Amino acid sequence: MLNPNDLDREEFGDRGADNFADDSMIGSAHAGGMATDPAADRYGAPSGADAGDASAGGDANVTNMMDDTSTFGFASVTSSVTRETLAGAADTRAPTQATGDVESNHTPATSDVSGEKNMYHGNGNGNGAAASKSDASKKSRKGSSHNGGGGGMDKKKDEGAPAAGGPNKRRRRLMIVGAGVLVVAAVLIAVGVTMLGGKSDGGDRAGTAGGGGTAAPTITMMPTMRPTTGAPTPSPTSAPTTVRETILGDMMREVVPGLAPAAFAAGSVQHQAFGWLVDTDPLQLTPDGTPAMDSRILQRYALATLYFAAGGDSWGNKNNWLNGDECGFNGGPGWYGLGCNDVGEVRAVAFDDNNLVGELPPELSILKAVENLVVKNNPDLGGTIPLEVGSMTELRQLALYNNDHTGEIPVTIYDNLLHLVYLNLQDNRLTGELRPEVGQLSSLRKLILFNNELEGPVHALHIANIDELEYLGLSGNKFSGSIAHQIGNIPSLEYLYLDNNRFTGVLPSKLGLLSNLKSFNLDNNEVFGNIPTEIGNMVDLEYLSLRGNSLSGSIPTEVGTMQSLVTMNLATNFFNGELPEEIGALDNLKHLYLFQNKIEGTIPDLIGTMAKLKVLFLSSNKITGFPAEVSGISDTLTELYLSDNKIAGPIPASVCDLSNLEVLFLDSNFLTGEIPDCVGANLQSLRQLYLFGNQLTGYIPQNLQNLKQLTALGLEDNEFVGDVSQGICKLTNNNGVLSELWTDCGGAEPSVACECCSTCCPGPNC
Repeated sequence: MLNPNDLDREEFGDRGADNFADDSMIGSAHAGGMATDPAADRYGAPSGADAGDASAGGDANVTNMMDDTSTFGFASVTSSVTRETLAGAADTRAPTQATGDVESNHTPATSDVSGEKNMYHGNGNGNGAAASKSDASKKSRKGSSHNGGGGGMDKKKDEGAPAAGGPNKRRRRLMIVGAGVLVVAAVLIAVGVTMLGGKSDGGDRAGTAGGGGTAAPTITMMPTMRPTTGAPTPSPTSAPTTVRETILGDMMREVVPGLAPAAFAAGSVQHQAFGWLVDTDPLQLTPDGTPAMDSRILQRYALATLYFAAGGDSWGNKNNWLNGDECGFNGGPGWYGLGCNDVGEVRAVAFDDNNLVGELPPELSILKAVENLVVKNNPDLGGTIPLEVGSMTELRQLALYNNDHTGEIPVTIYDNLLHLVYLNLQDNRLTGELRPEVGQLSSLRKLILFNNELEGPVHALHIANIDELEYLGLSGNKFSGSIAHQIGNIPSLEYLYLDNNRFTGVLPSKLGLLSNLKSFNLDNNEVFGNIPTEIGNMVDLEYLSLRGNSLSGSIPTEVGTMQSLVTMNLATNFFNGELPEEIGALDNLKHLYLFQNKIEGTIPDLIGTMAKLKVLFLSSNKITGFPAEVSGISDTLTELYLSDNKIAGPIPASVCDLSNLEVLFLDSNFLTGEIPDCVGANLQSLRQLYLFGNQLTGYIPQNLQNLKQLTALGLEDNEFVGDVSQGICKLTNNNGVLSELWTDCGGAEPSVACECCSTCCPGPNC
């Protein structure tokens, strides 16, 4: 359960948490199913976005960033923090320092509520309320710098502060209303007496005890104040029917004039919330002329509006909502998803996968003390992001992701949320541009906008004004234009994701200035030209992926200085020349993807010494040879893809030294001779073996039956003869896992006899 009291950790979103932490998915060619689904592409080349799609499978190992023990993706604003358990214990830490760490939210236990707090959370009598207002409460009453509009916002004064003289004015109004009620009552009584008196003079009279006097008239009933016909009580849209309703309405018109009209509009969720406040709110708070009480009442109104606007009745968890104290003070439980400070101001609103349905209301802006607004994974929560969110000037975390929000990012966010540290709006349907005003968010450290419909240029010149920006995630949009050289002017940047957009032009050499960069993904754009040699200056880079562009030239030897690299993906470009030997110096490299290029020559011997290498994917190039010595990778390499190259001669004997190999693709080359017995004897971990499309001869070795883990075996389009042994066929029955077995058992004169093959070639499925 997402606990708002633990929102002192910043979220990373998908790429900063779940995917990153899964090392097995880091840049793996089989994250999408290449190794496990050989039928997708039997030539060792990637099938669409499946194979080698590092961005889909996880981009970098986040273990250097955080230890994500939560299911909700929270992470520290600093680099290396182990997440605390979501305990919800009271936190009495001082306000955060200038480092930008998000302050812990907490709901104090009943015993922690001081007399001052209890005065603030009174029952409406106002005793001591003014004296109990904290610094935080005072802050919420200050004038707002908000310049944006929309939704009837008051641009001339802070909606969270009363108009000048407001409290005294309401006291006078309260006295006038009370006096008026007394006058009306007196008049009605007088009229009633007069009417009864007149009727007595002209009608029956009662006899006196003595039989001769005229008795005083007997009043048999008082005139009623309301009709006696059973008419319903007027709704809040009618003329107010109670003194309290009048006072509540007057207070709202004075304190939040831009938002108040909606409360009196029949059929609106605001009207529904105001009706709850007037009629069924169990606390029945009444304005007493103090800002503290005004804020308390407006807070409950804003939360009730959120409840009705976002389908509160259908929430997965709505514990305690609209019942008792929202913060859990005064001995009762608080409302689910809220965290409060010591004076009862809501400081965090957090809903994860809670079936919110509808839209976020502008009344959220009434919650001036909120620092963390996290509403995520609610696919039926749509509509535009309210402009008024930009007036919540204390916000440090704004996370509205994996919902269904539409429209543009409100410019008010850029203009006013100067304390914002974390902004995550990914996985919505937002449109428009990333405006240059984003550069005004001087405190921002993480900007995550993945998977929307945003377009236009990325204003690197303005983004460079965000001095402490660490994470820029713009993947999966329609951004275009060139990557401006000013991107190199953000030395604090550690994670840069620009993949799956429409960027063009060349890679700026100033990328080399990003010396703190740990992860860079530019997959599937339209960038061309050479990789600048300055890339070698990025010595902290762990993940580099430039797949699916039009880059060309040779791979610069300077990559050999990038000693932190764990994954390098340069696949599906136009690189040529030989592999530089310097790649073999990358001692931490685990995943090397260079498929679908024009690389030629033999694989450098130094690659056989890379002690951590797990995946070597060189399919669809012009490779002619494999290292004779692979002792350095014999225990680590699990996947070897050399399909569709120009390797000739017998199967390299050194392949049999790769004892932990699980995937071996040697198809579509010029291999000759027989399958060496060492394949069946030594490679006991093989799951996939593809040798089709060569010139291999002889019998299919019976000892391939030793490969008990084998799920796919492709031997067709060769010159094998004889029968497929019963031992191999046993791997295809219920006791084995071999589901795909292809041989040359088809046609009028098959060269191979096979009773258990899934596909016989030549044939319609070959």
